[in-house]
Amino acid sequence: MSTTPKPLDPLGDSAASRAETARARADELRLRRDELARGVPVDDVTVAQAQRRAREALSRSKVAHHAAAEQHVAASLAHRRAAAAHEQAAIRASDRVGDLHQSAAAYHRDEAWRHEDAAQVDLELEQRELELEKERH
Repeated sequence: MSTTPKPLDPLGDSAASRAETARARADELRLRRDELARGVPVDDVTVAQAQRRAREALSRSKVAHHAAAEQHVAASLAHRRAAAAHEQAAIRASDRVGDLHQSAAAYHRDEAWRHEDAAQVDLELEQRELELEKERH
């Protein structure tokens, strides 16, 4: 029942690029806070810049949320592969060891479902946000 999410922004989607963007934005906010402390007035340009930055922050949060959904899908697949490997090992193992492998396989299947459920929730929230955005415009 899982749906593989499609990348939103392949260039700005990596953890490293998000971290660099966050550092640059934090530096920019520090500079602006210093300007305000020195009495530099707010004007139309700074208001427009703040509004643009808020839109960019929302966009970045959507990309990060989408990336999380992708990671849940990947984790689900990895757990399913691990469960299959344990099931194969159980077939070849003695009763005691085979039981341990069957238990491990059950654990991995449960984890796969947990990640799949989390990915589904992430994708449903993303879809709901897109629908709300369409209604606003």
